[in-house]
Amino acid sequence: MVASVQQIDPVEAGKFLAEARLGARTLLDVRQDFEYAEGHLPGALHIPLPELSERLGELDRHLPLLVYCRSGMRSLAAANLLAGQGFREIMSLRGGMMAWEGAQAQGPADLGLAVLLEADTPASLIERAWGMELSLERFYNGLAAHAANPETASLFTRFAGFEEKHRRTLSEIWIRLTGGDKAGFESAVAVHLEMQTLEGGVGPQDYLELLGDPSDAAAALELAMAVEAQAMDLYLRRSATQSDPDLRRTLLLLAEEERAHLKVLGTYADGRSGL
Repeated sequence: MVASVQQIDPVEAGKFLAEARLGARTLLDVRQDFEYAEGHLPGALHIPLPELSERLGELDRHLPLLVYCRSGMRSLAAANLLAGQGFREIMSLRGGMMAWEGAQAQGPADLGLAVLLEADTPASLIERAWGMELSLERFYNGLAAHAANPETASLFTRFAGFEEKHRRTLSEIWIRLTGGDKAGFESAVAVHLEMQTLEGGVGPQDYLELLGDPSDAAAALELAMAVEAQAMDLYLRRSATQSDPDLRRTLLLLAEEERAHLKVLGTYADGRSGL
């Protein structure tokens, strides 16, 4: 019996992505390369529809799968193809990216991956993530110092504080993973103190070129949420190609940390008037 395809709206899709444990579901983008680079859902596996029939082996048939495109037409065709090939739990995003209002990431599928390739142990992944958090904290402090109005400056200072707290969380994770102590962690991350790459594996100027130079509080918050989406996207994309179970588990842990941070920013945005 061929599985039926569910067409779900963006609200239902957002709920599915928020509740499904990372690594326990597949998110599939079937648009062309240039469309994916312009904006995609964090962690989406990218297989253009014309290539899908030849690349089915890249998909896990045992996981729930949400497929999307620009408007929902290509994703429905892809979902029906997958159903005919024995995939069991398949959803297509009605309205596609045109209807989606949640977090997005930008850039090609290999964006930022180089910064993680040298990390070949869970501890080294945490150390590199810590360095990117520190770089982002400094980036926000720099934007605060040059902000044109006090509200925007205050917001960037607050974002820098978020990153400082997140770095403390990463140090606790490292100590738990390695059995080491605070001094050992500080020694391990010393090499990353001057790191120039922000969360998501992108440099400061690259972010401003991708996302724009924020001119007010609303734009500042949008930038912060985009950065967290990029970071989550980076860790999920790397985890999708990682065969070592310990490294994959750590990458998914880092992605969960970014997802939680993104939710904090979303809650913060909902509590502010005028944003």
